[in-house]
Amino acid sequence: MKVIDFSHAKHVAMTTLAMTSCGFALWLSQVNGQADVTAPDQTATVTEPTDAVQQGMQASATTTAAVAANTDQVTSNVNQNDQGNYANMDSQAVNDQGQLVARGWHATNGSASRPYHYIIAYDQTNHREIGRQNITEQAISRPDVQQQHNVAGAGKSGFAVQFDLSKVLPTTNNVQLISRYTADKQGNGDSVDYWFAPLTIDHNNYGNLDGATVKDNKLVLSGWHATNLAANKANHYIIILDQTTGKEVGRQLVRSVSRPDVARVYPGVDKAGQSGFTIAFAMDNLNFNDQLQVLSRYTSSADGNSDFIDYYFAPITTGNFSNQGSIDSWDLSSGRVVVTGWHANDVSQFEDNHFLILFDNTTNSQVAVTNAKQVTREDVARAFPNVKTAKNSGFTGNFSLQNALVGGHSYSIVSRYSTSDKGNGGDGKYVDFWSAPKVLNQHHYYIDNQKMTKEGLQISGWMVSDYSGSDSHPYIIVLNGNREITRQQLTLNDRPDVAKVYSGIYNSKKSGFNTLVKLDPTTITQNMQIVLRFSSDGSKGEGNKDDQWTPAYASNQGAFDQVTVNGSNIYVSGWHASNVSASRPYQWLIFLDQNGHELTRHQVQDVNRARPDVGNAVGYILNSDHSGFQLAFALPDSVQHKVVRIIDRLTDDVNGNGNYVDYYSGNVSINSGAQTSGLKTLYYDAMGNIVGVFNNAEVICQLPELPTGCEITAVTMMLRYAGYNVNKIQLANEMPRSSNGDFGFVGNPFSPSGWWVFPTGVAPVVNHYVGHSQVMTGTSLQAIQEKLREGHLVVVWMANMNGFVNHAITLTGYNANGFDYNNPWTGRKEAMSYGEFYSHWNADRQRALSY
Repeated sequence: MKVIDFSHAKHVAMTTLAMTSCGFALWLSQVNGQADVTAPDQTATVTEPTDAVQQGMQASATTTAAVAANTDQVTSNVNQNDQGNYANMDSQAVNDQGQLVARGWHATNGSASRPYHYIIAYDQTNHREIGRQNITEQAISRPDVQQQHNVAGAGKSGFAVQFDLSKVLPTTNNVQLISRYTADKQGNGDSVDYWFAPLTIDHNNYGNLDGATVKDNKLVLSGWHATNLAANKANHYIIILDQTTGKEVGRQLVRSVSRPDVARVYPGVDKAGQSGFTIAFAMDNLNFNDQLQVLSRYTSSADGNSDFIDYYFAPITTGNFSNQGSIDSWDLSSGRVVVTGWHANDVSQFEDNHFLILFDNTTNSQVAVTNAKQVTREDVARAFPNVKTAKNSGFTGNFSLQNALVGGHSYSIVSRYSTSDKGNGGDGKYVDFWSAPKVLNQHHYYIDNQKMTKEGLQISGWMVSDYSGSDSHPYIIVLNGNREITRQQLTLNDRPDVAKVYSGIYNSKKSGFNTLVKLDPTTITQNMQIVLRFSSDGSKGEGNKDDQWTPAYASNQGAFDQVTVNGSNIYVSGWHASNVSASRPYQWLIFLDQNGHELTRHQVQDVNRARPDVGNAVGYILNSDHSGFQLAFALPDSVQHKVVRIIDRLTDDVNGNGNYVDYYSGNVSINSGAQTSGLKTLYYDAMGNIVGVFNNAEVICQLPELPTGCEITAVTMMLRYAGYNVNKIQLANEMPRSSNGDFGFVGNPFSPSGWWVFPTGVAPVVNHYVGHSQVMTGTSLQAIQEKLREGHLVVVWMANMNGFVNHAITLTGYNANGFDYNNPWTGRKEAMSYGEFYSHWNADRQRALSY
């Protein structure tokens, strides 16, 4: 018998019975060292058919009966001339249990003399038989086939088989089914075969890590891994690799989990329906800041280190460690600690228990812990785009405090992501972000309103202090100068406005006060000062304390709003407030000179005028809202032309003495300084002394008419200022002439060759108009200044001035620096120092003339 090599017989169809009769028998024999035909007692065991196969099978008679039936068909109804070999594989597939399930039919007249029907599974990759099944007694009725092919056995040509491929799935790429009719009971020899199209085995490696979470302080991994390459590998491990350190950090044997969803997607993969896993790893060796990668391994070895197929899942952590955060706000205003901020770190995907810890840096101890409430932070996500969890990094936290915070201590907020949900997360894997320290050392206060009454000081405001947690007793203390008058414990009330501004100060919401501090206003005679104190002592206000001092408030204040001097009259108005005003009913204005000597005093009758503006400004002084006064009177001469100070005196004496309290004005000018009357201006010092004068006399130039007539021109200016309507030409003609200057002008003043005239020579002109004259030759400077103060100009003779041997000028005034004068030669108002004046005047025998 000739042996057919299966490696070349892919689709062998015995199309005619003649081929068989000529000795062509298709054998499955030993080719390339593989047993194609199994001995009768070595036929591969076939697992029981599935229900679907059972439904397609029909009970048949014994083999003998089947053979007889075939014979009947051959001899009776079939077309003996049809030499065709017909077949079709209706369906064939590997299920998720590694079973090849196939349905089909095979009809040929060659079956008439070959009563045994086998289905053979053949490994095309390794060229060997996988198994065979004798389905002679499981023939399935196929009337549809008989209608199409009137050949022997067509009506019973159907089959449904199932082969266990689990042992060959990893090693074969294609499995081919062969339908054989044979005369050999073992399925060898004298056969007609039909080779169906090969079935390709799926050798892809499928898997997915569905979840990686932390529960009960363990890393829980869930997913699935399915591949036909693992069909002969009984052990399934999940392994965690730390790719940052290059070390394995966890390995566990998996108990399979049913995954019908995977089986539906990958029906041709062995055990796909049992490919799931859910497994928990202890956290001891896991560092979520490193790159952690999970792999699924099917292996035939017990320890999982050999003969394996791996599937690497995407890393569950990137290893790109970034730990960023910020505390945006602390709110301590309610006596609790409320914080907002953000903490961005991708380990939060696994260390997903978020704690906030209030930590006392001073004592190095935890104060409180709370669970963070997550807040969306788009701004953080924009700032840190490489941190996947940045968008959900925001938080708020509210700490309940068993004990108050301690002033002066330094505190930090610790934001902690932990794998543990217990305590503060410290017993799990965790990562912390520490805020910058916040030192509780701030305090502030404000006095909203103060009003002194007969019963005491009505005062309202607020006081806040970081020390108020430990020094929790608020006090108000009133000082007169450096001496305490009284103290009083306060009950603080809610001030949400203060809490809004000073939210970072402990218990700032409970900060308001409005109380009457009982005291005698008359005891406040010096500067009043308020001390706002938080104390640890609830009985006396001592112990540990935090004090805030207000400015010193003067107990005696006032103002001279208006001091108007109008010639010999004066009007004074203002206010004067003092805590002793109730016992000082009389009010006086007293005027002092610069030496403190009293010049005059006047009683004020218009007192206690309403001054709400003063009450608002200095309400801490008794009766300040009715502290106004006004007074008008005629000025006595003793006050005129002086710079004075005015005292407003509150006294218990009707005459302005007795017990009193004074308020002093600043310097007040009573017609002092520059006082102008007509053309004369007098200058006074602060004591009312005249220190200068200026007579604004008309300046007359001697030129061009009187080139040598300076003396008569100077006299003309003096007389015109005295009110006489004269002119220089007129007076030059009236001036006596003489060869002696003491008796008249020597020469002609209208001529450049004229000489001079002296005081006695020109005095007759002055006598003619004024009625008298005064020759002041050799007089003192003080006498000249006195004449000028009286408004009388003085003509003086000067040597060596303006190019003349002697020259006459008209003095018009003086001040601390020297004399003012009108110069007839230049026609200008000029000035010279006392030293310069005396030098020229003394060189011309100190000649002078006035009236």
